[in-house]
Amino acid sequence: MTTTHLLRGQVPKDSPLRALAGRIVTVPARSLAELAERIRELRQAGVQPVVLAAPRPVPWTGIAWALTGGVLASLVAALTAILTDHTTTAWVAAGAMVLLGVSLFPVLTHLERGA
Repeated sequence: MTTTHLLRGQVPKDSPLRALAGRIVTVPARSLAELAERIRELRQAGVQPVVLAAPRPVPWTGIAWALTGGVLASLVAALTAILTDHTTTAWVAAGAMVLLGVSLFPVLTHLERGA
């Protein structure tokens, strides 16, 4: 199970825990029960906890494949519409192809950066 919350807090200067943990402590929690337990532990150590939502990974690869499939489907629809003399449908498919192609650039940028 993935981490759902992060707890952060600053250890007091006079605490012996500061020699072990440093100035700021970050603790993960996988469930609400574990979150409550970690809050209790940090408060017993004299740390005032701050609860943060853990960042969730975004499936950029799946999004990129879906957008690429949409561009290719729009291309097929546009070519089919051109060959069957449906001008309006061809323009709509071309517009969809351009919008999907433009939206593909930020997704590929995220994939390239490894984010």
